[in-house]
Amino acid sequence: MGKESNHYYFYSAVQGNLDYYIIGGTTLKDIVTNYTYLTGRTPLPQKWTLGYQQSRWGYSACQEEVQAIADNLAKYDLPCDAIHFDIDYMDGYRVFTWDKDKYQGNPKKFITKLNQQGLKVIPIIDPGVKQDSDYHIYAEGLKKGYFVKSADGDVYINKVWPGNAAFPDFGRPEVRQWWANNGKFLTDLGVAGIWIDMNEPSTFEGPIPDDVVFNDQDTPSTHKKMHNVYGHNMAKATYTGLKEQTGNRPFVITRAAYAGTQKYSTVWTGDNRSMWPHIQMMIPQLCNLGLSGFSFTGTDIGGFASDTTSELLTRWIEGAIFSPLLRNHAELGTRQQEPWVFGEPTLNIYRKYLKLRYRLIPYLYDLFAKETKTGLPIMRPVVLNYDQDPRVRDLNDEYMVGDDILVAPVVQKSQFKRLVYLPAGNWVDFWNGAEYAGNQDIVVDTPLDKLPLFVKQNTILPWGPLLATLAMSR
Repeated sequence: MGKESNHYYFYSAVQGNLDYYIIGGTTLKDIVTNYTYLTGRTPLPQKWTLGYQQSRWGYSACQEEVQAIADNLAKYDLPCDAIHFDIDYMDGYRVFTWDKDKYQGNPKKFITKLNQQGLKVIPIIDPGVKQDSDYHIYAEGLKKGYFVKSADGDVYINKVWPGNAAFPDFGRPEVRQWWANNGKFLTDLGVAGIWIDMNEPSTFEGPIPDDVVFNDQDTPSTHKKMHNVYGHNMAKATYTGLKEQTGNRPFVITRAAYAGTQKYSTVWTGDNRSMWPHIQMMIPQLCNLGLSGFSFTGTDIGGFASDTTSELLTRWIEGAIFSPLLRNHAELGTRQQEPWVFGEPTLNIYRKYLKLRYRLIPYLYDLFAKETKTGLPIMRPVVLNYDQDPRVRDLNDEYMVGDDILVAPVVQKSQFKRLVYLPAGNWVDFWNGAEYAGNQDIVVDTPLDKLPLFVKQNTILPWGPLLATLAMSR
């Protein structure tokens, strides 16, 4: 938009006509409110979902490793509310299965034990259903015609984690309900939410051809037309199943989404890397998602791929501490990136910021309650609150939490001072109470344990109890 000329905007659709919506407002906040009125707003989440969540591709290959992680979280006094299970927990990567051999024959007993320790379990589910005639999910989907088909009428097959796999046609209401019903296998085991991945949909042997037959509700369509809403429809199906089976407000995390997916799911920014440019991307990524209606967002803290460092992990937990979804996640084969692996001072700093997060969860929860009425995100670009200030229109290394907290993370390696711009108003340094007038730049010392944090003067800041877990909170 605007790349060709400053005097006009040009855009088009390669497949079919577009519906156009012109959304106005006297302020940027008005526009976000009006846009989310049209597309939907993030519902109030269960409070525990705002707690810290620990994950790694590889934990769930072994019950003993998961238990060791849970025990270390308690041992090192790190508040936490959930552990995520990546694809290893499944039986041969078959969705809606659990490899009992890895879990002493009784995964439900183990999940119950984790729940008693205050830890929720969030397993991953992918759309690819293993092509295996002895596998009941595949057999039923095949019998009922629930998978997308090639142009010649055969079930379309491509490779993903389980090998050859078919893909549910989530555009059809009956397929979404079938998927929702299958989720009962997981909720009966006691899982508290579901993480859906690979749902662009992603495939290993080239992209799905444009002419593969998908459905738009009850109308035949094509992959070319339905690709962008595939993840959206999978999220909707997953949300429906969780709501029906648990009676709680569903917790779904999705990688692929569309306008309006915020009604059903939180999102994370996908497979980032343990590198400084990716922590620098975090703030504009999450703030732009907030402007686009996605209020419940996060990144993989520390980076998913490559090996993180103690300094990068420390700056990442500081910078992300107010992101609504707070999850440390890493790839199989990379170095472990739990904070205790790095020793001191990393562990102590990590603990300090997790405890700050838990103290301020009442503030975050209040912002979510307001968001259900206004659509305004929790984590915001400064320009959303100060849209008449030209200094903040491209400010991408600071953000605000609601109207009253300004955060200026360190996102450069070996940076122990940084320039912070304070917008209009009077501001108080959270750490030492120093007062500053707005509309000016100030230089702030940023030793490794310091996140520059400023609160608007005369703010009443809710300060909750220091808990090890919010697991009993809904």
